[in-house]
Amino acid sequence: MTDVDRSLRETLNSGASRILNVADVTRRLEEAARADGQGQPAHLLFRHRGLNRSVFIKRPKDGAPPPSSPLVSTAEILEDGQLRTITLDARPRIEKGDIATVVYLPYDTEDIAGGGASFELGGRGSQQALLDVAGFDARADSEAVRRDVRLLELIENLPSLDPFLLKDRIAVENVAVPEEYFAISETEFQEIKKYILTKFQPITERVVDPAARNAAQVTEQFILKLWDAKDLDYLRPITEVFRIDPAQAGEIYYSWKGVTYYEFQYKRGQRTMLGFAEWLHTRAVPSHYVKPGLREELDVAARSVATAFARHLRNVSEILRTYNQSYEDLFVRGGDARPFIGFLRESGTLFWDVAASISAMNHGVAVWRQRTRHADDGRLTADELKPLLDVLGRVIV
Repeated sequence: MTDVDRSLRETLNSGASRILNVADVTRRLEEAARADGQGQPAHLLFRHRGLNRSVFIKRPKDGAPPPSSPLVSTAEILEDGQLRTITLDARPRIEKGDIATVVYLPYDTEDIAGGGASFELGGRGSQQALLDVAGFDARADSEAVRRDVRLLELIENLPSLDPFLLKDRIAVENVAVPEEYFAISETEFQEIKKYILTKFQPITERVVDPAARNAAQVTEQFILKLWDAKDLDYLRPITEVFRIDPAQAGEIYYSWKGVTYYEFQYKRGQRTMLGFAEWLHTRAVPSHYVKPGLREELDVAARSVATAFARHLRNVSEILRTYNQSYEDLFVRGGDARPFIGFLRESGTLFWDVAASISAMNHGVAVWRQRTRHADDGRLTADELKPLLDVLGRVIV
């Protein structure tokens, strides 16, 4: 086992959105093909065989700022005609460069967590590592290689490996991929898409005359163009209305969609997250008597996990509150557009930051549910509780 993710064995099958287990899906597709007498599947995720034996892992890089870590900054404001310097309590946010995408190649795909080689995608020497570890020459000139390189870039440029984000991004790029690699049903995908498109709808009122004969068709087309965020010439009226730098428009529109997706996910999973927080505070204690020293050790571990979880929960709440206040001020109450314009300009960072916190919380919740699913009222023995708290302490970061 490498030191890339010390909790891989415990979390590989938890359904955590930080992990894309390509190797496991590939193995199942190959087994199904052999059972049907086909030999090999017609299509896999990658054209290159070695890449289809990989596991992708998202994790904060060493030195990435923890959620809600304090940062004191200053700003100048105009007050009674005079410039005054004020001190602001702020914090550094998780940005794109703070999240690593690790490629893990197991030695044995029948025992994926049993050991393997790993490297960071996009890091120094990653092209050579792809060749040495996976046998993939990213510099070769062929359609198959270019396709696989593009897929690797798409994976690297996502803040997490949520099935919705993967499926959407790959679909927008028109890359054909078997549905089995996306752990999301078409019904659920469309439910999320509908939620996001509804959020997009009011923006069209800024550029589409509702009294026009074809207003409905133009509005629908505009929303779908905003969803893809690729035809920036078509979206230029919106770009100009919200004073967006045209060079950043595509990233901003996609990031807005991403923040809205995480809003949907947060609303849907909030009850479970709060249930996990309640477990940490009231039931993360041994189900049977243990010596005072061990009980204190477990209490300290549970409090540490609860504190980390609360920081992420507070971070997500803050980001989504800021987003919704600016959105409602403009589109519901018809007020000042400046806060929403400010949100759009910062949306790229907010997308990665909210993704990092929700991914950390979802990772912890997934492991917790897996480990306590057979426990009476969620209570575990000390021998079960201690390793669970150890894993939670490593993944809720």
